[in-house]
Amino acid sequence: MLLTIEQESKRQRIQMPSPERLKKKLRQPLSLQIERSMKRLDTVVKEREDALRLLQTGQERARPGAWRKDIFGRVYWYRFREHALPWYMNKRYKRKRFYTPLFVTPHIRLRLEKHLRAKTRIQNKEREKQTVLQEKFPQIKAQSS
Repeated sequence: MLLTIEQESKRQRIQMPSPERLKKKLRQPLSLQIERSMKRLDTVVKEREDALRLLQTGQERARPGAWRKDIFGRVYWYRFREHALPWYMNKRYKRKRFYTPLFVTPHIRLRLEKHLRAKTRIQNKEREKQTVLQEKFPQIKAQSS
């Protein structure tokens, strides 16, 4: 392919492109280059939209909302949306409970303990794995995390 480009440049009496330029051209197909440039363009547009929204409304997210608790004590992001009825007339909205009853509180604690236990188990497993590797291969330095 290089030879044909060189011949074509001689035929058209224009300068041959530099080898770096040819490498760059041959290295990636056009579809990947376009895809990469479109990703970059999307990130730039998104950053500009975020900055503009932050200046205009003071909201970081595109859709306003608030952190709410469900009946089981899990915290989640509730997105606000427009409704035909106001909230105090909307029966379905009133059925949603954005609070946690007292009988659920011990279960929240148990769920948190379970999560922390699993996290600790993973850390201990990793630590044991590192000690076994250190015993097997003492010449290798310990990984710092």
